[in-house]
Formats: sequence, structure tokens, C-alpha cells
Amino acid sequence: MNSAELWRQIIERAQNQAFEIHTVPQNKREPLWFRVSSDGNHLIISQAGDHVPSSTLKVPRIISFQEFDKIYPYYDLRRKGESISQEVGRKSMNTAYIYGLIADVLDEHSRE
Repeated sequence: MNSAELWRQIIERAQNQAFEIHTVPQNKREPLWFRVSSDGNHLIISQAGDHVPSSTLKVPRIISFQEFDKIYPYYDLRRKGESISQEVGRKSMNTAYIYGLIADVLDEHSRE
């Protein structure tokens, strides 16, 4: 699945109803939950209300497709254990949320 297809699925789901998912740390850190909603063009990330522990966000984060598309290619490299966090961190402050979004969709498809 390419980044545009994945993005479309996430946008559609978030437009229908906000949902909560968690980050996917590669170390032994505890995953943090966050809420995902959409205005139809962007994803809006905010603190979780139904799950703990929640990400601590003073203001919602907005993720555009361009930002999502920039981080998407790094997801598989990260899963394979490559050390890319500093490089990717310079590209986006929303990397942890984008990885969580990608993992959520791909895990959902692997269960089907």
C-alpha cells in the first residue's frame, strides 16, 4: 500500500469519527495514546480522552499529507531496526504519531 492510499484510509476513518490509537515505541517505553480526527484535508492529533497514558499535548498537532508522505518511507526502515530517528526527527515533530497511524492501518490489514 502506498502513502496516498494509506492517507486516504486514515482521513476517511477520522472524518467519520475521531478515534484513539497509540504510539509504537521501538524501545521498552510504554506506548502513549492519542486521539485522531480530521477536517477532510489534515489529520488533527490531540490528547487521548479514553485511554491512558495519553500523549501530553497543549495544543493539537496538524499533520498534512506532505508531512505524512515525507515520513512514510522511513516506517519499514525503522521496523527493520535501522537507526534513523535523528534523521527523521529533523523532518517532522509528528514522527511518533505518523508511525502510530501507519502501524494501526497496517496491523488492521494484517488481521483481515
